[in-house]
Amino acid sequence: MPQTMISVRVHAAVAHGRITRNAIVRYPSDPQTGIPPLVKPFEGEIHSTVDLNGIALIVPSGYRLPESLTPPATITAPGAFEAYLTLLASEIPPVIEPDTAGVITIEF
Repeated sequence: MPQTMISVRVHAAVAHGRITRNAIVRYPSDPQTGIPPLVKPFEGEIHSTVDLNGIALIVPSGYRLPESLTPPATITAPGAFEAYLTLLASEIPPVIEPDTAGVITIEF
């Protein structure tokens, strides 16, 4: 069965300790070795891209977000969003080959 590719525009993507603001994340519907998620800055509309009011995290397949990394209730307070992104970037483990990458989305 062919892979379905998902394309999502997010406020930010976190991958390998890096933060990409206003990003497009493209990834297979089922995590698969050899087809890693692609994160790139948003440069314009792309066919079939879905807008997500939130964040995409590129993580090792099977990784679950611990409760300590749950978005704060004050995410819209001045500086809170940037502080949360920095925390995610420092705490989310990188995907190291031959691991398969997955995507976790956090919607606000």
